[in-house]
Amino acid sequence: MTTHAFFDPFGAFAGDEPRAPTGERAATHPRALNYRTMLGEEWWLLPAATRERFEHHEALYTGTMTLAATRAGRWVERLCRLVGSPLPPPHATPVAAAVRVEPDRATGGSRWVRRYTFPRRTVEIASVKAVDADGALVERLAYGLRMRLRVGVRDGALCFDSVGYYVECPGLAWRGRRYGAWRLPLPSWFLPGRTCVAHHDLGDGHFRFTMTIHHAVLGELFNHDGVFRSPGD
Repeated sequence: MTTHAFFDPFGAFAGDEPRAPTGERAATHPRALNYRTMLGEEWWLLPAATRERFEHHEALYTGTMTLAATRAGRWVERLCRLVGSPLPPPHATPVAAAVRVEPDRATGGSRWVRRYTFPRRTVEIASVKAVDADGALVERLAYGLRMRLRVGVRDGALCFDSVGYYVECPGLAWRGRRYGAWRLPLPSWFLPGRTCVAHHDLGDGHFRFTMTIHHAVLGELFNHDGVFRSPGD
């Protein structure tokens, strides 16, 4: 059995939410996602292997993931099923995982499809990273959910930190423009909490992926940790 869902490591802060595009100001032409441009001089602080992985929007990685969650996190994961099971369920032992990255022509960004193989089922979760109309990096999710991300380099790792999220209606497209588009910022306490994702190069074609989610009231909810490589490496 395969379950399809949209990945949504919800952010926790919406204080600097951009204004919604309206009327003829909202163009339909996508803006290309380019991490080198976004990072500027920080780009050269990354290992060459990491730059190579994020220079392009097409790849396949395989590895294993540890999917840990606190008791509160397990309840939050169940609640998230109301929006399409956006997080993989926790598991007592590491599970096999595969990640496919492919261009998303509709947004100019990249689609990330994650496949987790559990003993009795597989779970496939997808999301799209893209540049929104304000030039911000966003994670595009199901039901119009959008999570804004801040990308940077810490200790040689490429890091994505959530900085706000909202619900978006794209409106109607006509003659290269969008009409009737709007955004609704979500409160900072919205579940599951602030997300931090990091990509650490380990050398020899391997890298480590970590994701932690921390809620301001409930504390740490999820801690995902895995090691991956390209099948040809």
